Amino acid sequence: MAFRADYLLRETGQNLFRNPSLSIATILTVAVSLSLMGASLLVQQGVGRINNVFKDEVEFIVWMDVGVQQEQIDATEDFLDKSIYVREIRYVNQEQTYAEFQSYFADEPEILELVEPDQLPTSFQVTPQDADVESIRAIADEIQILAGVDEVEFASDNIKAISTFSRGSSQIMLFAALLSAVAAAMLMYNSIRTAVFARRREIEVMRLVGATKWFIRIPFMLEGLLQGVIGAFLSIFLVFGLNKAFDNFFGNLDSFVFKDFALPSSQILFIGGSLMAVGALLGAIGAGVAVTRYLDA
Repeated sequence: MAFRADYLLRETGQNLFRNPSLSIATILTVAVSLSLMGASLLVQQGVGRINNVFKDEVEFIVWMDVGVQQEQIDATEDFLDKSIYVREIRYVNQEQTYAEFQSYFADEPEILELVEPDQLPTSFQVTPQDADVESIRAIADEIQILAGVDEVEFASDNIKAISTFSRGSSQIMLFAALLSAVAAAMLMYNSIRTAVFARRREIEVMRLVGATKWFIRIPFMLEGLLQGVIGAFLSIFLVFGLNKAFDNFFGNLDSFVFKDFALPSSQILFIGGSLMAVGALLGAIGAGVAVTRYLDA
């Protein structure tokens, strides 16, 4: 039998609204499952962006005391220049530090009014020869005791903490997403089986007059696909909202380490497209299996 668009749309719509409570439960379960999957991808890619930013850049910062003497700055710079562990250094004076300070607090003029350039410390941004943590620690311990040095701040500490958190949270979210996907597939299966059972006499008549299995199967598969797509669409909104929350939260932090954690729109759209594809496949395949088992019984 040939397929007609009006027939497919009518049958799919009737199937979808025949049991609205079960359809809504299926859609929401798909949405939760894909939201967890999207959140996991969001966190993983955010940490990857931070790692890429720091892979070839500053590994630690040497903060000098406020009011440090020039000879102490020169001695620290000379020590870093001669160290076999250091590949590159960049001195940041008070004016440059103040410029960065102004960019961080551009939306809070009341804070900017309270700080003058001479109240901020100078620093050395250091790129080591070897990214090995132990090597960096060894030279940092030597720098820390130099006269005029206030603190040695490690970008790697923050990145390592985030990476550890990311791995753990992503694994938990992926596991929860898998469980939710199984629950969504089972709900999808039961939803379609219920729709098939409600139309069992009509289906038997269609088979008697020569309708193929695919002719019977397609409207139910479209129903499942539509449920999966709607659930995926809801999950995309949640992922967009989570990324916006990351952007607002990390954008308000003083540390520059986290400024690239939130993803750009292009990457969010890619994640959204992936979730839409997964939702559609989950719905179509789940519905197809349910109808096929009934027709083959």
